Amino acid sequence: MVDNLTMAIPGGPVVRSLANRARLEQMFAAHHATVWRTLRRRGLSPDAAADATQETFLIAAGRLGDIHQDSERAFLVATALQVAHTLGRKTVRWQLDDDMDQRVSSARDAGDTRADIQLCDLALSKVNPELAEVFVLYEIEGLSSREIAALLEIPMGSVASRLRRAREQFREVVERIGRAMQREGQS
Repeated sequence: MVDNLTMAIPGGPVVRSLANRARLEQMFAAHHATVWRTLRRRGLSPDAAADATQETFLIAAGRLGDIHQDSERAFLVATALQVAHTLGRKTVRWQLDDDMDQRVSSARDAGDTRADIQLCDLALSKVNPELAEVFVLYEIEGLSSREIAALLEIPMGSVASRLRRAREQFREVVERIGRAMQREGQS
């Protein structure tokens, strides 16, 4: 039975206090999109990412007492990455053709946000996955270098090095895409 002091999560733990329930709801509202995006960038389909996001928050509900207030996002991202790993998608995001970034669609509307996201994902798919992971966590998800080091269990120097190399690779890919788009525009 669920009353005002407990919240049963089907197949999961029971959140027993209003404070814990409020904290979990706040964590969900603040970090749901981040967790889902992290899972999508790890190669999960939208439906699989939604399922894995739910699993991530079920795990968080069960371990709420272990999560520090200032580390909620880092905990959720780390848990999401572990869930994705369990699903067998360690580093591969998408299987793309090697020259896909040179075959940009001519139907692209520069103002189309969806196309911009697809181009960003395309560029990221061309960056070494180990480097792209750090790039996405830092540049897109806004985690600090310290959070990334703890999350990926690597030294701070490795975070800085991977981030620098990822930025270089990303910049090179974006320039190639830009040149391909210019060539298409001239034809």
